[in-house]
Amino acid sequence: MNKGKSKRALAYGGMAMFVLLAGCGGNANTENTKTNSNASANAPTENAAANVQEEAPPAEKVSIVAYAYPPDKTAENAALDARIKRFTEKNPNVSITPKYWKYENSEIAIKMASNSAQTEFTTWATEGKLLTDKKWIADLSDYMASWPYAKDLNAFATKPFVIEGKTYGIPIDAYGMTITVNKKIFEDKGVPLPPMDWTMEEFIEAAKSVNDPAKGIAGFIPMGKGTEAGWNWTNFLYTAGGDIQTVADGKVTAAFNSEAGLKALQFYNDLKVAGVIPKQWALGYGDALAMFNQGRGAMVMCGSGNALDGAINQGGISKDDVLIYPIPSVSKGGKHIGVAGGNYKVINGLADKAQQKAAFDFVVDEYFTQEYLDAIDQQIVDQKSKNQVYVPQLINYWNDDSEYGKKYQAVLDKHDNVYKYSPELIQLMESKPEATYETQAYYAEMANVIQKVLISKGDLDLQKLLDDAAAKVQKENFDKVKVQ
Repeated sequence: MNKGKSKRALAYGGMAMFVLLAGCGGNANTENTKTNSNASANAPTENAAANVQEEAPPAEKVSIVAYAYPPDKTAENAALDARIKRFTEKNPNVSITPKYWKYENSEIAIKMASNSAQTEFTTWATEGKLLTDKKWIADLSDYMASWPYAKDLNAFATKPFVIEGKTYGIPIDAYGMTITVNKKIFEDKGVPLPPMDWTMEEFIEAAKSVNDPAKGIAGFIPMGKGTEAGWNWTNFLYTAGGDIQTVADGKVTAAFNSEAGLKALQFYNDLKVAGVIPKQWALGYGDALAMFNQGRGAMVMCGSGNALDGAINQGGISKDDVLIYPIPSVSKGGKHIGVAGGNYKVINGLADKAQQKAAFDFVVDEYFTQEYLDAIDQQIVDQKSKNQVYVPQLINYWNDDSEYGKKYQAVLDKHDNVYKYSPELIQLMESKPEATYETQAYYAEMANVIQKVLISKGDLDLQKLLDDAAAKVQKENFDKVKVQ
């Protein structure tokens, strides 16, 4: 879902990519530089001509375009400029021009046709098959094979861009969907918190118990417009055991109009009947989070700890007054499965090999460095000086049990202004990747279905709504997919 990007752009204290940009420089090429210098220093000097022949030829000049931020993101662009400077000082044969264009799957075809997309750009977890099937992004497998840190990447986070055994993208960040709960609203009402191992029925009862329209407080704030509406709903489809699509015999088939889909849509209808959603429910991603930050809703759904971060650091809600829950299960003891997504760095498939290699080296240059950890450490210190809390991601680009993961945890353990997730949440929560094909089109169509459910004052044939949506997405989107 594209809001995986928005969540960090809005207010993400632990924003992985920004800290990568803000770090003080990697040392990936230091050893190679030393080796080459030593080789020159120790070369025989008796035969000057022979020495000239043994000298390595100058590196080929390469020009690439990097994925920049919007002009108003001055701090981020300054950090990017500094990172470019650090990289080009180590790689003087490479020139890098930053250029802003935010990835949109409705625009990528035009960008590729005009060859105007950046050499390296950021995209969403849903886009792997679209971009690889069109050959718009490069196979990075050979580069990954010689990158010493490839083995330390989080396999779950990397999975959306590992296609037919080849790697096409590097994770920047990843998320698993959760429910953020304002504990203070429950306490003010004298209502006990629901169990973390909760069900959809218990979710609705909890929302009803704190819903207070007279005070402008909703029991639950759903996202009701845009693709984010379908993205939100898919969590309940997943936790009910359903899927968006199936892929077999070269064909993509809609699967969300299943029994699980019906349970998930009935859940939304029950929320409406219970009267626990805002009167003005047609909220986008930013609208829903802003409403939660203002204390106008007891619960909201979002990726990992993003809603938590905004509530504490922008809304001024105490870190002790917010809690993260998993997606509720259908029945007691059932699974709590939410959508997993994220943001990825990919390399333009139309670039030449030298540009692709330079772009890959630039992308990974400051991954897995001590400088990155030092930047996180400094960020936490800076946030404390502003009475802010650092909210770690639930899913990192590295393996948590790797040596690097342990070093990162040691950094967090040094500070008292780091949010700590409940061990029970970690134990209960499961994440399932977004679908592979035409996911944004599916999200958009499900948004239409959800709006019909939430606006209706009478009974609806929910199965027919799902069947009609599945038929439309099948004809307009899934049937056009060419499975390799």
